[in-house]
Amino acid sequence: MQTTTAIKAGNAPDLLSGILSVQVRNEDKITEQDRIYCQNQQDLLYKTLDQIDRWYAIFKEEAEQYSKERDFRYEENGKVTMRDFYSYHNDREDFSHNEFKPFDILNDMVDKNCNANKNFASRIVSYFNKTYNVSVPVPEIDNKTLTMGFRPVYETYVDAVIEHLGGKSFRETAENELLNRFLKVVQPSCWSKVKPELKKDKITFPDILRFDEFYLSYNRNQVHYNYRGDIETFCEGIAFGADDTIHGSSNMITGFQTDNVDVSGWYDLTTSNAEQIRFYKNGRIDVKFKDCAAAENCFRRLRLNEITLREN
Repeated sequence: MQTTTAIKAGNAPDLLSGILSVQVRNEDKITEQDRIYCQNQQDLLYKTLDQIDRWYAIFKEEAEQYSKERDFRYEENGKVTMRDFYSYHNDREDFSHNEFKPFDILNDMVDKNCNANKNFASRIVSYFNKTYNVSVPVPEIDNKTLTMGFRPVYETYVDAVIEHLGGKSFRETAENELLNRFLKVVQPSCWSKVKPELKKDKITFPDILRFDEFYLSYNRNQVHYNYRGDIETFCEGIAFGADDTIHGSSNMITGFQTDNVDVSGWYDLTTSNAEQIRFYKNGRIDVKFKDCAAAENCFRRLRLNEITLREN
């Protein structure tokens, strides 16, 4: 059995490339709950890989009886390649050309081995992304060099996550990424003459969203598909700026539905310091806070005071 933390990747940037030789374990930087989840996923993976290996060995043994009859070879990843793989004809007068041959099954086992390893990598990294609201890309796995019998360890992907943090805590990284996403949404366009503005207990955000023109003709204000992600990011930012939470979403808007937005009045918010939100047909969004101090704190925490208009 091969157990290693090394994973080869293609030409795309690979998070692991700079940490494969690192000897210091980063397990002390994650919680016990994190470790339990990761170890459980690793145990489940090994159970699946053991089953794949057993069947691969059985069919490989079966394939060996054709080694003289057919000119085939094993690739690094365990797949079988041969000349005239599908067009082979038996010149003998029997019916052996109709017999079951294990080559397709062997190659399918190799694909399943690779997919299981990719699923494992995705689950571990996605767990940290979801739990701590960060955006760590999943390292790539090269299916051409991943060998049968390979056993990844979850610490490899913990290293990838910690490396992405760059020495910062999960919380600090999540805040920075959230803030960058939010500012990208509220940043005025190059031709805009207005920007987010603090008005006593309210902050106005111009040109945040667009409604689908097709539904507007039916007097229905449905958020355009391309802007639905922006709404989620916007709510994340407001929740962070108002209540210091990094798990905001459109669910904090009471009664809000993206396919039929009410532009005639205010929606209540479930956040403590931001109390109401209002949408306008021209894409503007207003957020009302419990008082002027809460509005100003949010305005500065979200660095809205640093936004400037571009000179045309």
